[in-house]
Amino acid sequence: MAFTLHPTLAKDSILAAKVGPLQVRLVDDARFFWLLIVPETTATELHDLDEKTSGSLWKLAQHLGHALQSHCDSDKINSAAIGNIVPQLHFHIVARHIGDAAWPQPIWGYGKAEPLADATKAARIEAIQSWLGN
Repeated sequence: MAFTLHPTLAKDSILAAKVGPLQVRLVDDARFFWLLIVPETTATELHDLDEKTSGSLWKLAQHLGHALQSHCDSDKINSAAIGNIVPQLHFHIVARHIGDAAWPQPIWGYGKAEPLADATKAARIEAIQSWLGN
């Protein structure tokens, strides 16, 4: 079975970069600087990934977490793979700030997403690509 991006992930995020078999996607929500890592696989759980992809995902998640923390001067980086609503394996990395739209609650399912302005979207994608050396 070939990889196909889940329609909800396709609708809610923008491909910012690819790192091997991993997509780095920017969630289209101006309330948060929110990234997704989506392995191009049919696996639905982290523990189902092969060792190489798993290692690459964790290394990329650490790298992006550090970059977000520096770039956004965030108070906390939230990282999670939940998958209750979208079953396709995807890993969230979100820069959080005390007093943000959902603080201190989790962001998942909180309020309504506010689409990114085109200039902000372009700037964030450029930042992500620079963090990855693209």
